[in-house]
Amino acid sequence: MASTLPPYIKYLSAFVLIFGILYKYEIPTTDNKTFLLTKKSTLQYNKSHVYQIITNIDRYALWYPNVVRVEQSKPISSGSKKQVDGKYQLITKIPLIGDISSELTIHTKDRPKRFVYSVDSWLLEVNSIELKDNSNNINSTDIQWTVYTKRRSMLFQYLILPFAKFYKNQLVREALFTLMLQIRNL
Repeated sequence: MASTLPPYIKYLSAFVLIFGILYKYEIPTTDNKTFLLTKKSTLQYNKSHVYQIITNIDRYALWYPNVVRVEQSKPISSGSKKQVDGKYQLITKIPLIGDISSELTIHTKDRPKRFVYSVDSWLLEVNSIELKDNSNNINSTDIQWTVYTKRRSMLFQYLILPFAKFYKNQLVREALFTLMLQIRNL
């Protein structure tokens, strides 16, 4: 005896097929990342002091929202090579989901002008925090925080990107405010 499937199955199958194609098809770009946002702020402290606070990974959870803790990455097995200094496990708390672990990798080369790191989370973000001396006050530092994403699928670009921009904008804004308070209290 042959059984027939309900008629909505073909519509559901077509939707899943289109969803899968849009998820996998990537928009070609000259750069492998998409701009999300730039935030600027001025802190009333010199550049080297601000850079030390920003790059102190042990204090990262104190000024970046939703971060519970940051742990040094451990080698996978006892026989593996020593872990590279710039890789950490970032534990974030997401409402209704709980704690999520991501890999945080530091890419900074030009100290104390710029701090660049990437987070291997759902957003695949690359953060660049640039520090400049303030032209009006030598004891002030201008911060320019730029965030990119490595996601380039059509589904992400046209459906999820506006929400991701809003979400990341709120996080960076809160992080800059908390960072200002954190520096003031040290």
